[in-house]
Amino acid sequence: MKCPHCSRPVDHEADTCYSCGYSLSAAESVFGRNYVQMSRLHDAAHCLRKPERDALEDILDQLEMRFPQMLFCIYLGALTKEVRLNELGFWLLNHAEVRGADYARSNENGVLLLIDVNTKQAGISLGYVTEVLMPEDEGYRCLQAARPYLVNGAYGQALAILLRRVGRVLS
Repeated sequence: MKCPHCSRPVDHEADTCYSCGYSLSAAESVFGRNYVQMSRLHDAAHCLRKPERDALEDILDQLEMRFPQMLFCIYLGALTKEVRLNELGFWLLNHAEVRGADYARSNENGVLLLIDVNTKQAGISLGYVTEVLMPEDEGYRCLQAARPYLVNGAYGQALAILLRRVGRVLS
């Protein structure tokens, strides 16, 4: 596992990052201690059109059929400068209950794609179990493939490419 704050390696059993001291408590001090509910496709920025949402829901359904033990979800938001994608992803994987997901798909088996529409940045946050299935360089390649669409604000296309690439990596 990598620290969501400083990106240094951290042992799964550690409560805090050995390098910077970041922890779930630090994330909770920023985002809150409450649990939240989100949908598989959580468009907090309201930037996807209905056809894009439908297409992404279809891809999510296909991935969940291919990988019945895994949880796939997406978060699009307009984040402030103080919020980092990695930290938000870490917090969501620890505090979000995904509506409609069955109990066999725990957040530990999660693949969370995040997009900040203000900076046009994307990130992938992985649950503790999923981290071993996707090497960092493969995640980077997935993000690079979606980059041209992100830069142009074509978030639906970017997410479709990201989801398909992630599916190939996990196969």
